[in-house]
Amino acid sequence: MPRQSRLAFWLSIAWMLAVGCWAWWEYSHYSGLYRRLAEWQIARWGSYERIWTGLLPALILAAPALSVLRRREQEQQMALADGADPAPFLRNVRRGMLVLGVLSALVAGGAYVYSQQLPHPSDPPVEVNLAALGPAAPPTGSAMLTGALPDTARALRLDEAFRSRSADIDHQTIYVPVVAEGAAKDAPVRFFIDRASYAFTDSEEAPRTNIFLADHMRGVLVENGLPAEVVAAFAEKELTVAEPHYLLTTNSVGGRQTWYVVAALGGFIAFILFLLSAIQTISIARAERR
Repeated sequence: MPRQSRLAFWLSIAWMLAVGCWAWWEYSHYSGLYRRLAEWQIARWGSYERIWTGLLPALILAAPALSVLRRREQEQQMALADGADPAPFLRNVRRGMLVLGVLSALVAGGAYVYSQQLPHPSDPPVEVNLAALGPAAPPTGSAMLTGALPDTARALRLDEAFRSRSADIDHQTIYVPVVAEGAAKDAPVRFFIDRASYAFTDSEEAPRTNIFLADHMRGVLVENGLPAEVVAAFAEKELTVAEPHYLLTTNSVGGRQTWYVVAALGGFIAFILFLLSAIQTISIARAERR
């Protein structure tokens, strides 16, 4: 492979990795172009596509690199048609797959190892009395809030619908401000609690219930744990979110969910790349026998 072609190949790979990191950052932080596109969709249709809002711009930005890779593949195919030895080309493809597979495996492993350092709901809870805490920073991790009142009048609800063959499944997450007893209504809110529920929208026997009781405020306290889009939605409702704020998440995995998703995606991508590398190895062996 000519040196110029090799450089173009690796620059294209680097560009696609950079675009992927940029898209993930904007998606996870609800910022930049992702946020502007989401707000435009909400203003026009009342909701937005979470995945395609980030994926479509990433595909457009990655198009030049994909074009370079496609053109390089076509050149290789023409060379093979002229009787060139396919083994060197196949080895280069396999090498690229292995490099990307190792990187994906490292990301997956690092995300999982890091997630295990985070608190889990099964840990013994620490009592956090909001009335006695004042402006001090609370301990994060497994916690139980006391001296607190859920402000359900200013709750924020997020809905996601998933279509299946049998029914439409509605996933609803409610974020509720939690204030200390006697706190001023116009003060920035430091604490929030979430509740998630699943229900079949076409089933009359599955009513949706979301209960917020003071003696049920137990979960994992995560600093700045609100999704960025939720913070933005609270701002539109003229509720000021304090910095830092604390989310008492009742999710079954606590604050580990994001890192579990990263680990799962990284592991899946690594598996696919290693599988393709193995298939490529078989193709190389066949080419060498010819």
